[in-house]
Amino acid sequence: MKVHINSKNTCTYQTNGIYSTTVKEIGGEPIMFKETVEKYYPEMKAIREDIHRHPELSYKEERTSALIMEKLKEYGVDSVERTWMTGLVALIKGGKGEGKCIAIRADMDALPVTEETGVEFASENEGVMHACGHDMHITILLTAARILCENRDKFPGSVKLIFQPAEEAASPSDTTGGAMHMVEYGCMENPHVDAIIALHMNPATPDHNCQFAIKKGVITSGFDLYRFDVHGKTAHGSQPQNGNDAILAMSQLIVLLQQIVSRNTDPLKTAILSVGTISGGSRVNIIPDYATAGGCFRYYDNETAKVIRENTFAIAKGVETLSGCKVDVQALTGYACVENDDKLIDLISETLTEELGENSVVWLDEPSSGSEDFSYYGLATGTPAALMWLNCEQYTGEETYALHSSKCIFKPEAIKAGAEGFVSIAIKYLNS
Repeated sequence: MKVHINSKNTCTYQTNGIYSTTVKEIGGEPIMFKETVEKYYPEMKAIREDIHRHPELSYKEERTSALIMEKLKEYGVDSVERTWMTGLVALIKGGKGEGKCIAIRADMDALPVTEETGVEFASENEGVMHACGHDMHITILLTAARILCENRDKFPGSVKLIFQPAEEAASPSDTTGGAMHMVEYGCMENPHVDAIIALHMNPATPDHNCQFAIKKGVITSGFDLYRFDVHGKTAHGSQPQNGNDAILAMSQLIVLLQQIVSRNTDPLKTAILSVGTISGGSRVNIIPDYATAGGCFRYYDNETAKVIRENTFAIAKGVETLSGCKVDVQALTGYACVENDDKLIDLISETLTEELGENSVVWLDEPSSGSEDFSYYGLATGTPAALMWLNCEQYTGEETYALHSSKCIFKPEAIKAGAEGFVSIAIKYLNS
């Protein structure tokens, strides 16, 4: 696929690439999403820039939520209500009678990052940035909502739109994230959701621009957060025998924890341990009586998570015996692995290939090492779920920057690919 960017930052596609087919048959009726997407693209691009210019942190997405509600009402959704915190749930009823319900989710929050992209619509909220592509997620789902409202006659059942706050909220004090609260509030019922899908932006090189990266089974890691507090006994640095060194005990603990990955977990099942914070002591000549550290374990299956948890506590107990210090471990369960439903992925692959062209889909061999609370929608309710990566090159056309980087910002043409993908998948599913 070749993408040509003109001076207005819009794009055209070769006929053998994405958007190569403009008219398809879904449910026996012709639809032309490409033309509709192109018609609304300038306006949706402006909405994306507005959202990017005004990012809001987790639980504080007030302006963002209000803008989304305003647009959904303008587009003509059948209902929209504010649910948990700033979250929104909207419903679009099909015109072909009763049927299934498919949900599409987009997250809304930004990150505590100072933007360094240099674009004209850079963040005006100092120290806050959409560095993970959530501004694109919102705009893509809004665009899809607009098109679905105009094409109710092409599907039975309903499409539920979930705009979720606080996906980035996980921290040592709160590992829940917004998905759990949205589900507990009832977003998967009334009507009952039969399948749920989402996408996440993925930094990519130009040769993979606007491609959907998909995978059956596990597509992201799960994670747990740990806090370690070591309580020892202070002493003068010249008389260490009179104390219990909390920093030494913490150092031993951190080193021993690494053996969980190298010696306790199945070598064919990846696990990652990162200890990111450590502090303790007050002066160089005092044996410290306290040290604290924080770490994160990532994994790709529940058995590995169990091995990690059991051995973490066992090692802490052993360090207590060796050091004479007291070791407290606080384990916080974070986001579970996102596990894609095989049949839903098959439908997604078939639909995207038919509607957007053969070059629109790339199959992943390995899952991402990142985590996503989208996993909760499927695990908590038993609903078939699927998360896709939407590859997109950088807006600046420079090197590829990682998610959460102060320089990570995506080119807007992915709005078109994402919206057409969502609409096509939803209509295909509801007519299947």
